[in-house]
Amino acid sequence: MDVQFTVKRVGVVHSCLKEKFGIPRQPGMAPSVTASLELLPPFDREEMVRELENFSHVWVQFYFHRAVDEGWKVTVRPPG
Repeated sequence: MDVQFTVKRVGVVHSCLKEKFGIPRQPGMAPSVTASLELLPPFDREEMVRELENFSHVWVQFYFHRAVDEGWKVTVRPPG
């Protein structure tokens, strides 16, 4: 059975980390790094995040758009 999913962009993550080789492999190596999620219309309404402060974590599904734009490879190249 062939199943396909359509994914719609609802927001953009903003971070100070801009280049893939500048990003730490483990989050504990950069504890002061933060990011923000900007919700795009029509998902940027207040009711979309109502009572979100009652939760300790939020799962964000993401898409590495630059990985596709630059060509996906089955193997990785470690930095350095």
